Amino acid sequence: MSTKTDWLPRPRAEVLAMCQKWIAYLIETLRLAWGIPATEFTELVNLYNAAETLLVKAQDEAERTHVITVECQAAFKALIAKMRFFRARYFKIPPLTEGDWAALGFRQKDPHPTPTPAPDGVPAVTLSYPGGPHAMTIHLGPMPGTQELAVESDYGYAIYVGIMPPGGATLEQAASDKHYLMKPPLDGKGLLHYRFTRRRKEKLVFDASDAGMTVYICSRYENQKGETGQWGPVASATIP
Repeated sequence: MSTKTDWLPRPRAEVLAMCQKWIAYLIETLRLAWGIPATEFTELVNLYNAAETLLVKAQDEAERTHVITVECQAAFKALIAKMRFFRARYFKIPPLTEGDWAALGFRQKDPHPTPTPAPDGVPAVTLSYPGGPHAMTIHLGPMPGTQELAVESDYGYAIYVGIMPPGGATLEQAASDKHYLMKPPLDGKGLLHYRFTRRRKEKLVFDASDAGMTVYICSRYENQKGETGQWGPVASATIP
């Protein structure tokens, strides 16, 4: 995801809600007046539909798999790229009016914004088994003895995940869609971005084929601008 979050919301549900406003508002007369080709609009709709479908699957504990998670990330990356393209290419005042701007879900810029500094804290990750097949709970919080950042508003946790087969992945496994690890990681570099969250707890469900492998999870604070802090310690556990 781009680090430019001045107008685009971060939560995926809010990204979909904004895009849905665009689709509903862009009737043919407005699209023609704003110079938006039908092919571009159709692609936006298709990307929205794909992202919405995959988000439902990713949020369903019974249906979510690592592959679904990766596909959902890719779908939202494509949708967000197209939305940024629309914003840069077609949404300009004029021909848009202030009313159009508001209807599309954009907010007026604050003339006196409060700056958000880059995160300077370090989060800790602990893991537990919540019960159920191939499931694990990720617990997030500040390192012992340090102060928690304001994750409810300015900050959140960026979570990164990697899976290593016993003895390390082969070259073929490392090149697969899951990017299995060949050796234990020292920090979050090389791990797959799992999600951004402001919650202190996230449930992770693995594929049955990953049972017995080792999962490595690392996190770092991230602010509204997409700026990240230091890597926290890497937590690991055996996938049930």
